Amino acid sequence: MKRIPLFFAIVFIFSACDLFTHEKAPTDITLDSKSAQLVESNNQFGFQFFETVLSTEKADENLMVSPLSVSQALSMALNGAAGKTFDQMQSVLGFGDTPLPDINSGNLNLANSLVNHDSKVKMQIANSVWYRNDFTPKPNFISNNKTYYNAEVNSYNPSDPEGAKKQMNNWVEEKTNGKIEEIIDQVTPDNVLFLINAVYFKGIWKTQFKKSATENLPFTLDNGSEKDVETMTGKVMLKYYNEEKYSAVKLPYGSGKFNMIIFLPEEGFTTNDIVSEIKDTNFEMLAKSVETEREIWLPKFEFSYKNELNNELITMGMADAFKSGAANFANISDIGLYISKVNHKTYIKTDEEGSEAAAATSVEMNFTSIGPSETIKINRSFLFAIVEDDTNSILFIGKVYDPSK
Repeated sequence: MKRIPLFFAIVFIFSACDLFTHEKAPTDITLDSKSAQLVESNNQFGFQFFETVLSTEKADENLMVSPLSVSQALSMALNGAAGKTFDQMQSVLGFGDTPLPDINSGNLNLANSLVNHDSKVKMQIANSVWYRNDFTPKPNFISNNKTYYNAEVNSYNPSDPEGAKKQMNNWVEEKTNGKIEEIIDQVTPDNVLFLINAVYFKGIWKTQFKKSATENLPFTLDNGSEKDVETMTGKVMLKYYNEEKYSAVKLPYGSGKFNMIIFLPEEGFTTNDIVSEIKDTNFEMLAKSVETEREIWLPKFEFSYKNELNNELITMGMADAFKSGAANFANISDIGLYISKVNHKTYIKTDEEGSEAAAATSVEMNFTSIGPSETIKINRSFLFAIVEDDTNSILFIGKVYDPSK
């Protein structure tokens, strides 16, 4: 195989927690049929989600998303959805007609399997629910998220928005090992509920690169121009296979349970040409390939990415959840709610030692009507009616255009 520069990968980052003091053998994950189907569904959502986000960004931008983080946060919200809103969210997340209990148990099994999977990899998946202290979510919504998503549940004071914002962002910073400092940009009087996921990953290469072998080498951009970039070189253990338009290169971390998969366009193709192809990646073929020691070039890279995902998720088919008049979250509250914002932030650093990555996703929910503790301002022309209560008979009806007249 020829020496290859890196097409910085779409990396499906799973998560992270502290390294064990004593090294343990990696676990083997055996999924039942329902959980295996959930993983396949999550992967398909991940590919489609990545392709959708990529289509909205500038061609010369670095970009990374965490489908796991987005799926975890929206799956928590799914537990509060009903009717058409539930159906759209279920479909977009790739769950098909899978019943909610199976979705919840599958997500729990997957998260539990990933955490502590490899003692050489730091991993953490963390979830939390935050709601204003003058609002009470339905007990089943809270219990499902505590039981199946290990969610920490907290209330906040809406009269102290800066304090609430700081609490939530401190939680995210802690769970991502300081790599993502802020996911909530403001807490408004309209906000009622925040669902937050945080993911952290740190893995050392199974075969590390020597820092002395890192040098500036040519790297060709999608537009055809070339520049020198800091590139790691050396012989490492890897697996790979070739498709018509790209090669898939699998570089293992730790004991080999976690890997970076690099999708490298073949000569004459660009990343745009292969983005719709990689969803058909043959993971089984990669897994069965013989791990061999090969010479490789791999550029070092470090960047952060952030995006508000409303438009992308609406484009994928999750429209009603974002509409004040159409959203149905009756399983959270009888008060009307809708998703006002989905924020997503990621960070990745890859060097001679390995990779460190983090992601955070927040689902912010607002009242569709006037909420408690919010100042009601009748500060524009309005209509009014006087109505008898038992019969709902309208006794008077009118319009106030200018109260001073």
